[in-house]
Amino acid sequence: MITDMGLRHTLQEIEGWQGQYKRVLRWQHRIRMADTARSSADQLDFLLAFFASCFDLRDWLIASGVDRESVTALFRGNVELRVCRDIANGFKHFRITDHPYDAKFSVVREYVPENWPSYVGHGESKWNIVAGEDMFDLVALAHQCVDLLDEFLHDQGLNAA
Repeated sequence: MITDMGLRHTLQEIEGWQGQYKRVLRWQHRIRMADTARSSADQLDFLLAFFASCFDLRDWLIASGVDRESVTALFRGNVELRVCRDIANGFKHFRITDHPYDAKFSVVREYVPENWPSYVGHGESKWNIVAGEDMFDLVALAHQCVDLLDEFLHDQGLNAA
């Protein structure tokens, strides 16, 4: 049994919140690069992984010393990040009980006719979420979440590099 290898820091400590932010961006890239070789189930998996990573960034920021109230205000004050939170918690815990935007949200596939413009290579369907009175395109929602995070990081003077 190895008890002490002399390692002083974990990868999490070395990377900090910036490492988690970069993981969020990689999931966003995977969503963007979804193509005809990917099944609809793969697309959904990429989207769910993105939203889980995106919401996890909240905890990373707070643990790194970013003001808790500012981070909480960001995630509670933007419908996009509230829906992100519901997706992350809904698929982690099965039920959402703590201040959801919509605890009974529905993730649905919407048919997109072949001749209509579509951002996905196979162009026949896209993933949406119905939450409250709203319907969001999940790919567009992912990009909106990153835009909100970028604005917050900039306003806080935080460098993601």
